[in-house]
Amino acid sequence: MKTAATLLLACTLALVPSAALVAQQVCPCVPLTHEWIIEPCENWNCAAAAAILANGDKYVIAIPSNSDDFKWLILRRVVGGSVAMPADAPFRVAAFDGPSEAMARYSSLGEEFSPMMLTAPDGKFLVLSRSVAAPRRRAASH
Repeated sequence: MKTAATLLLACTLALVPSAALVAQQVCPCVPLTHEWIIEPCENWNCAAAAAILANGDKYVIAIPSNSDDFKWLILRRVVGGSVAMPADAPFRVAAFDGPSEAMARYSSLGEEFSPMMLTAPDGKFLVLSRSVAAPRRRAASH
């Protein structure tokens, strides 16, 4: 009886390290991807609040825009698929790995889309623009 218990204990201890090795080889992990989103703000208070709530996160950026309706834009890097941007969002952002692709996108946008290009802390090149062309201003008549 004592020999059977000792043999069972030895077999159990022999299987534990091999099970741990198998568990380390098979990873059910899904690599996370990141994407940049853009949120418009009507005034500085909105932009400042977003920056304060970011608590120093280097992937949250408040920048001024040249738009009359939204004076500030908040850029935020999020985990891909965690946020759905509305289809009718007033601004859009595209991220590129290199400057040549970003410049090509920037150059393809007309002035009426108010394009901007900048580099982000993660090394991406971001091109920001209005989703629809800004309305043209009419010259004031005298």
